[in-house]
Amino acid sequence: MDIFLDKGTMEFLTVASEYCAFVEKARKFSRRDFVTKLHKILALVYLKMTLLKDDPECDLMDGEPEAFLSEYDYEHIRSIVSARLGSLDRYIDISHAAMPDEETEQMEVSQCVADVYHNLKNFVENFRTGSEDAAQASRQELIGDFRDTWGPRALSLLAAIHTFVYNPDIDEEDEDDFNTPSSLPHSTGNSLLDNYMESYRRKL
Repeated sequence: MDIFLDKGTMEFLTVASEYCAFVEKARKFSRRDFVTKLHKILALVYLKMTLLKDDPECDLMDGEPEAFLSEYDYEHIRSIVSARLGSLDRYIDISHAAMPDEETEQMEVSQCVADVYHNLKNFVENFRTGSEDAAQASRQELIGDFRDTWGPRALSLLAAIHTFVYNPDIDEEDEDDFNTPSSLPHSTGNSLLDNYMESYRRKL
């Protein structure tokens, strides 16, 4: 399969890119707008992901996906999402359908958002390298991780966000000085995010 000509893969790549760009711009939205838009785009990510079919031939390829995001990058994304959510950043239960005998996992909403971001961002950046082997390997890894880890987290996250979106009592507290330039880190330690942050500063 030519990975760059596969319609389903390219449609998912588009949605994944939109999710990553949206999360990176969390500061630009009010809290209600953020959860409302996150609800819609995450639902689309989950739907498009279920339409990707496993390709056994990928297991025979020599390519390895590259890891583009560090733990620092993950924490940076988690922290800006947590700040935007404010009091909504609470612990939620994660149920693993593939492991029904396991105890329910608990994670903060911001952690789930960052986990999904981490998987999708690495997938998107592997495609941007232009290497078909890396893209194929990244696609196969994404499918496996969706089944075992970030899929259940995304589904539990959707349930939590559904409650937020349809709760009329959500106010706009925690908005005070969140958008001030001083709250932005000067370096993330990752060129991808550094370029974004520099571009964001120029718009302020």
